[in-house]
Amino acid sequence: MSRVSTVAGLTALALAATVIVATPPVRAESSRDKVLSILSEAAKASGAKSVTWGAVTGDDARFTVSDGKATMVSGGETSELAVAATTYTNAVPTADGGYTADEIALDKVSVSAPDTRIAVDRLVVSRYVGRAPARILDKTTEGERFEKIVANGIVVTSHDGKQMPVASVSVDARDWVAGAPRHSALEIKGITVPVDPKDPDMKDFVALGYKQFVLDFAGAGSWDEQSGRLLVDRFDLGGADIGTLKLGFALGGVTPQFVKAMEAAKNDDAKQMELLQALTVESLRLRWDDASLATRVIAQQAAEQGVDAKAYVKQLKLMMPMVLSMVGDKDFEKKVATAAGAFLDAPKSLTVVAKPAKPLPVSQIVGAAMMAPQSLPKVLGADVHAND
Repeated sequence: MSRVSTVAGLTALALAATVIVATPPVRAESSRDKVLSILSEAAKASGAKSVTWGAVTGDDARFTVSDGKATMVSGGETSELAVAATTYTNAVPTADGGYTADEIALDKVSVSAPDTRIAVDRLVVSRYVGRAPARILDKTTEGERFEKIVANGIVVTSHDGKQMPVASVSVDARDWVAGAPRHSALEIKGITVPVDPKDPDMKDFVALGYKQFVLDFAGAGSWDEQSGRLLVDRFDLGGADIGTLKLGFALGGVTPQFVKAMEAAKNDDAKQMELLQALTVESLRLRWDDASLATRVIAQQAAEQGVDAKAYVKQLKLMMPMVLSMVGDKDFEKKVATAAGAFLDAPKSLTVVAKPAKPLPVSQIVGAAMMAPQSLPKVLGADVHAND
């Protein structure tokens, strides 16, 4: 599962599948044939080594390409893509050589890579704008966009045969500029992760009494390209009988120029780290809402030490001042000890907030962490509280 980026994989799958199930035109009179010609050239520009298809039925308003298959080679690895049927609604060419479609619906999608297989029952892309083949060859990312992608009935199979079903994935992206949306949201529902007692990586979860995890993810954010402000107000991952981890933050300096520079330096980690130093941090919030995970961990650790949960929590609270003394900020140490103690006594929620007096450059935060780590709580305006 760690080898599969579900969201990125499905988004790439949706966009790739729109370009590989194409047939060269017999005539150029209709919009349908013109779009199919663009799709054929876009497939080649995207690196398709072989493309086959079945029947093409329908008219300009709505047409279906059946039994699309393609072989893609990237980074020395070969992947196979198969789509039983792809239906285009109101697909028309654009003046720059690309095309638009009100909807692209893919049925029975399968992607097979050397270490992963992804199967999707149905995937629908709404309000899609595709790049011209020339822009794909020029590695131009701007111009391609969509309003919504919805995928249902997903199964990810790893190289060792383990399966991870996902009920659905939904991506909303609106008001695009410089190749990125100003407003976006992502939801992944029903990520089912089995807890196999025979898997060494799962032994701790088995000990906690879990048989499987069913997780949901939800994220949402907005971007103002004029001010360079990026706001992520929702980034939640959680599940029943576990808990939910919630993250939110606001950054400055995320301008279109920054986005382009990061894309240009995608293969240069050192350059990207240099670029990130110029961003500013306005706020950060991290929260854990417990739904039995902390209670299970405390009970299990207490049992290993031969004491009951209350006695174990008391031991942890007695050790806390010594552990926290490494922070070097007495006021913050007291805040952490108070919040952590309250959470251990009754695990409900634990929240960490950073709200500096003014936006802080990442370079300043990194410098403080290296030269004077004890100053970080005050530099960041950090606070910790529990069970609110």
